[in-house]
Amino acid sequence: MKPFWIKERINPQLGTYYVACGKLSRKAAKQHEDALYGDNIMHEYPDEQSYQAKINELRSKGISVQ
Repeated sequence: MKPFWIKERINPQLGTYYVACGKLSRKAAKQHEDALYGDNIMHEYPDEQSYQAKINELRSKGISVQ
């Protein structure tokens, strides 16, 4: 079973924002950590409920989630 992932994108010019990536294998998530500019950090969530809860928490704090 594939976990859910949220990518934390740290861009020196645009700041930090998040991208909801959905279900990915660990191998695919690792590939998303590669960035030519800035940094990407992948955060793993075991189920859709915890994944959606984190997205809602970020948005309630006014943080951008794409």
